[in-house]
Amino acid sequence: MSSTVSTSAPSTCPRDFNPMVAPDRDDPNPFYADCRDTEPVRFSATLGAWLVTRYDDLRTVVEDPATYSSRNAIPSIWNNPPEVVKVFEDAGCTPEGATIVNTDEPEHAPLRRTLEHAFGGRRIRAVQPLMKRKADELIDAFTADGSADLLSQYADPFVQAVVSAVFGIPEDEVDLVQDWTDDQVLLWNPLAPTDGKVDAARRMVEYERYIAALIEDRRANPREDFISDMVHGDGDAFPPMSYSDIQYVFRGLRVAGHDTTRDTLTSTLLAMLTHRRWWEEAITNPRIIPRLAEETLRRDAPHRGLMRVTTRDTRLGGVDLPAGSALLLLFGSGNRDERTFPEPDLLDPDRPNVRDHLAFGHGIHRCPGATLARTEVRFAVEALTGRLPGLALQPGWEPTYIASYFFRGLEELRVSWPTAS
Repeated sequence: MSSTVSTSAPSTCPRDFNPMVAPDRDDPNPFYADCRDTEPVRFSATLGAWLVTRYDDLRTVVEDPATYSSRNAIPSIWNNPPEVVKVFEDAGCTPEGATIVNTDEPEHAPLRRTLEHAFGGRRIRAVQPLMKRKADELIDAFTADGSADLLSQYADPFVQAVVSAVFGIPEDEVDLVQDWTDDQVLLWNPLAPTDGKVDAARRMVEYERYIAALIEDRRANPREDFISDMVHGDGDAFPPMSYSDIQYVFRGLRVAGHDTTRDTLTSTLLAMLTHRRWWEEAITNPRIIPRLAEETLRRDAPHRGLMRVTTRDTRLGGVDLPAGSALLLLFGSGNRDERTFPEPDLLDPDRPNVRDHLAFGHGIHRCPGATLARTEVRFAVEALTGRLPGLALQPGWEPTYIASYFFRGLEELRVSWPTAS
């Protein structure tokens, strides 16, 4: 297949990419490899976008925000079928505000400063006692059983507790907010059925009212949390956000802070238990855990990628792209590009360039919560290796992955361990 194509007659791959169904749902890597080898910038009719699959091309895009705008990085929930939009209109919902992911400069910089404060070292240190306490509490709940699903019984509630504490969500409302967070992801998914989106939109009306109540409470009673940061700002460091911006930044970051960290944690555990030598080494040498998590981020990126749109005619990977071309940046593919990461399928925590991966993005839109996510994974893995060293994958269990447009994560992680008789 030619490596140079024209946008006037988009080429499509022998089979189109669809992350919602097999085979791409469980293992997109063969498709990614084919793209990188034969047509690294390839048009997907299913997604209506050019797929960017090589590492160097991905770096070119994220390092040039003037040519590749982020304004379409994630879909607007208002850009949905008329039946869905009508639900929002009838309820008088707030029009789409700014989000850090979809904002270009100069609007991006003040949002970035707010998030860097919210997810900075001081707040991460403050939440570390909660990480240890929550990990121990969750392990205590299933230790005597001899088996568990580490996704539903450990990774998911652990990450929810931590990110909710940072945001300022009361502990008894975490599950409620997570349900709304799942609705947000559904409304972003262009491949999801309309009926389900209408139901989600109705629930999102309640979510908006919930966030509005949090805003009013923090306006009167500021606390040491993310929503207070957005409501009040911090003097000259960053200004307060508008009501609509708080609504949409809160919703978007609540998704990002949960799904990607949860999936990184379960993927790291799966990699360590599949390649047992690394689990055994982590038991005696916990300092290797951050490197194992980093290599898992490279090898099994929890986020498929984000969108960009060209602001002018340009050329990428041998393809002429006119202004207005939509691109899907497949970071998971770039992370397995053998041109940058030799033997990309190998789990190698000593890989010299492991931190060059794109799992957290790159450039001005690099994930501001990356340090928090890394810290959560380290605490959660270290708690398990320390308390359940005999833990192993359940015999006969095989990994399956969620049907998701944006994220790649396990549906469950079944493990067992010896218990006292």
